Amino acid sequence: MIPIYRPLILIFLFLAISCQVKSISDSKDQSELKSTLLENEPSSQLKQEELVGVYFMPSWDTDPDPNRDRDNFWSCLQNPEDCANLKNPAIWGPRGRVYNRNYPYEGPYLDRKPVKELKGFYKRDDKDVARIQLELMKSYGIDFFAYNWFYGRHYYYHLYFGPQSRIFYPKGWKIDSSRDGRVAVPGLEEWNEQLEILLEVNAKLPEKDQLKWAINWCDDSDDRWMNWLKIGSPDEMARKANYPGEKPTKELYLQVHEKITRRWTDSYFNRKDYLKTEDGRPIVYFYFPQDAEARAAFYGLELKDLLNLSQRIAREQGFPGIKFIAVMAGPMLERERAYGLPTKWQANNSNRPWEGGRYVNRLLLQEYVPRLKTMGFEGMTGYVYHNFFEKDNRSYADMRETYRGHWTMWSEQFKEDPNFEYQVPVAMGWDMRPAGGTWPQQAGFPSEPYKDNVHSTKSTFQAKLKEAQEVSLKYRNTKGNTIMICCWNEYLEGNHIEPTVGHGYDYLEAIREVFGGK
Repeated sequence: MIPIYRPLILIFLFLAISCQVKSISDSKDQSELKSTLLENEPSSQLKQEELVGVYFMPSWDTDPDPNRDRDNFWSCLQNPEDCANLKNPAIWGPRGRVYNRNYPYEGPYLDRKPVKELKGFYKRDDKDVARIQLELMKSYGIDFFAYNWFYGRHYYYHLYFGPQSRIFYPKGWKIDSSRDGRVAVPGLEEWNEQLEILLEVNAKLPEKDQLKWAINWCDDSDDRWMNWLKIGSPDEMARKANYPGEKPTKELYLQVHEKITRRWTDSYFNRKDYLKTEDGRPIVYFYFPQDAEARAAFYGLELKDLLNLSQRIAREQGFPGIKFIAVMAGPMLERERAYGLPTKWQANNSNRPWEGGRYVNRLLLQEYVPRLKTMGFEGMTGYVYHNFFEKDNRSYADMRETYRGHWTMWSEQFKEDPNFEYQVPVAMGWDMRPAGGTWPQQAGFPSEPYKDNVHSTKSTFQAKLKEAQEVSLKYRNTKGNTIMICCWNEYLEGNHIEPTVGHGYDYLEAIREVFGGK
């Protein structure tokens, strides 16, 4: 005889199993639904993981009169007669930039005037403007700025001379007390006035409102290189710019590089607002490393020798190292090799290098990039891509196409390498007409003026940002999550997202709508 409770137990057991199966099924459905939502709508949660950076280009005074200030940005936007860029014989030839009936002046470019909230054509040292700039970047979704950082190796100065006493010089390094404290190792920062103001203002903001920043080392000027080689030359000795024994030797070159790194470690890397990796390594962007490589080769050095020296110094100063990111661009066609990326500078006369030389052993971009990791770089990004193989930028639609080509090529090339990242770059356009046009030639005319009409709108820029975000998400597992935007204020190259009379806040709004505000 079967007890009466046995059927009830079986019924309860059946119901329990059914509920458990349904619960598992519901849980699986919800999990799949959640996964689908995340895949289809990355902007809700994943975009918060995006790190958005923007390049910041300093301006400087071009007036020889110390009692006047002629900002190189604002002067070129308003009046060609005041624009030093247009009169520079080193880039435009002896006549400077030539305008005529066939190549007329098309300015002034007053649509690039900053909005009144930024005081229009503002002064570089205006702290109120710096505060507004930082607040705008932060509130519209920008996480950090990479400041274009320039250094003149050839400058000697005197620490006992009041106006020069504040110039950085590592503690304990040799000076000549009989010559008013003349430094034994030359070199100083150039155009860092805005950086000092930005950092001073940033430090006074509440910590949660502070913006991160990084150095973008621009060691790309041939003028600076020639000034370095002129140290101790007959002309410099004749005008008493140098003392006997001051020569641009290999030893001094390395000492100057150490001084550059010490400036970073002693003044910048210790700051709370400096951009660092999760393991505490400061990040340094390196604009066009091929220029530094070519000049180091003059001394029989490789670029990795310089980066290794910086790494050693950083560790000696208590940092776990430095993460170097190369900022790259360049030609990709064989017929353009003459304009390729040089790997060596060769003097015309090895006994008189200050008289000039040439850059040789040029590589195409796709030949150069695979060498970056062996030099000591852990990633790469771009500033402005002007072409992708046969495709030139003649419009913003073209630019979007060339960028997609680069994004795919470099993301795919490094997707299996967990130790090298590709930071997806974005540019809002290109128009170099205020500085004379693309690209300056000694005849006084630009060689490719058709590239000076690459103009975006809010909608096309926003579409490009979304495309960049999709690439970043696709390769995130191995390539990090940084997107680099060019630029905050490249006014002479038509690459500026800072609010202006012409486009208002359009570009900042596009960034916030894609990546979210902070």
